[in-house]
Amino acid sequence: MQIILTERFQKDVNCLSSEEKNQLFSILLKLPTAIKNLHQHQGIGLRKIHSSGIYEGRIGLSLRIVFGLDQNTAILHRVGKHDEIKKYLRNL
Repeated sequence: MQIILTERFQKDVNCLSSEEKNQLFSILLKLPTAIKNLHQHQGIGLRKIHSSGIYEGRIGLSLRIVFGLDQNTAILHRVGKHDEIKKYLRNL
């Protein structure tokens, strides 16, 4: 599986603490397996949140990751606090 980081996602990552970046990296390593088995519990809490193929995953209690799926490619759009992501999703 190919993973593409959008420019916005990269800016979001730069705003994270070192601990949050480590948690994100751990989730990104698990992402391909979790996507192949969306309906099995992977500890990431992946779920489809928009009809256009946008998914959300949990990173700990407060961080969320938003990505799209296109065949064998995950396009990472945003990473941030739960409230920031909710605001972003309202604009889809």
